[in-house]
Amino acid sequence: MKKTDELNGHTTEVRNSIARQKFLFYNIRRRHRYGAVFVFIGVVEFGIFPQQQIGFYCNDPGLSFKFTGDTISYSVLLGGSVILPLIVMWLAEWSCYKPDSYKSLRPGCVGTRGKQIWTWYGHYATACVTITCVLQLVKTLVGAPRPHFFDTCKPREMYNCTETYVQYYTCTNTETSTWVVSDASKSFPSGHSILSTYTSVYIIWYLQKRLPNRALTTLFKPWMQCLVLCWGIVCCMTRLSDHRHHWWDVLAGIIMGLAAGFYCVKVNCKEFVLKDDSSDWARGESVENGHHGYDNRRHQSVRKLLSNTSVENREMGDVVTPSWKE
Repeated sequence: MKKTDELNGHTTEVRNSIARQKFLFYNIRRRHRYGAVFVFIGVVEFGIFPQQQIGFYCNDPGLSFKFTGDTISYSVLLGGSVILPLIVMWLAEWSCYKPDSYKSLRPGCVGTRGKQIWTWYGHYATACVTITCVLQLVKTLVGAPRPHFFDTCKPREMYNCTETYVQYYTCTNTETSTWVVSDASKSFPSGHSILSTYTSVYIIWYLQKRLPNRALTTLFKPWMQCLVLCWGIVCCMTRLSDHRHHWWDVLAGIIMGLAAGFYCVKVNCKEFVLKDDSSDWARGESVENGHHGYDNRRHQSVRKLLSNTSVENREMGDVVTPSWKE
C-alpha cells in the first residue's frame, strides 16, 4: 500500500512537471510568434514593403477634403482595444465569482482566476494582432487614397491635370513626415472600424455570458453593453466626420470586425463557458507517457481472466456427475 502511494505521488509530480514545461515552451513559442508579427507590421507600416498605388481622377471632390486630424487618435484606439477588455474581465470575474468556481484549469498551473482570464485575453490578443496584420497588408496592397489625399500628398500631376484619370503620381508634400504622406494612400479598409467593432463584439458577448443573473448585474448589464456599443459606433462615425475614410472603407471595417469578433468568441473562447477538462487532461498526459495505456491493458487482462474463471466455475457446478448405480 505504501509503495502504491509513493508511485501515485511520483506520477503526479511527473504530470505537473510536464505541464509546467509545456506551458513554458508554449509561452516561448508565442513570444517568438508575436515578435515576428511586430517585425512584419513594422516592415509594412514604414514603407519597406512596396506599396501599391491606385490612381485618381482629376479634381475629384471625394479626395479634396482638408486634413483635420483624428477625433479619436491611434493611442486612444489602442488603449481602448488593449486595456479595456482586460479591465472588464478582471472586474467581472473578481466581483461575481469565487476563486474555487474555476474548474477548467489543468494541473501544474498556479492561479485559477488569473489563469482563466489570461487564457481568454490571450485568445483576444492573438486575434487582435492577426487582424492588425491582415489590415496593414490589405491597406498596402490596395493603396486606396483617403478623402484628404490631395491636401496631404499634393501630387505633382494634380496641378496640370489634363487627363481624366491619372494612374501614376508623385507626392510633393515635404512639410509632413514620409509616414503621413504614405498613409494618405491607405484608406481601405478602416482600421478604427475593425478594431472598435471587434472590441465591442468581444466585450458585449463577454458581459452577456459571464455576468450572472442577479438583481444588480441584470440592471447594469444592458447599460454597460450600450456604452461599449456606443464606443464602437463613435469610432466608426468619426472616421467619416474627420474625412479620414470613405463610407465603403468604414463598412468593410465593420464587417471584418464583426467576423473577427464572432470567430474569436465562438471558436477560441467557446463563448466563455468553463469546462472541467482536468480529468481528461490527466488521462491524456498518462496515455502520452505510456503509463495509463499499460495500466488499462493490465486491468482489462485481469478482469477478462477473472470473468473466464468465474464462468468455468459456474459451468462445473452445473454439471451433475452420474452415480454408478445408474
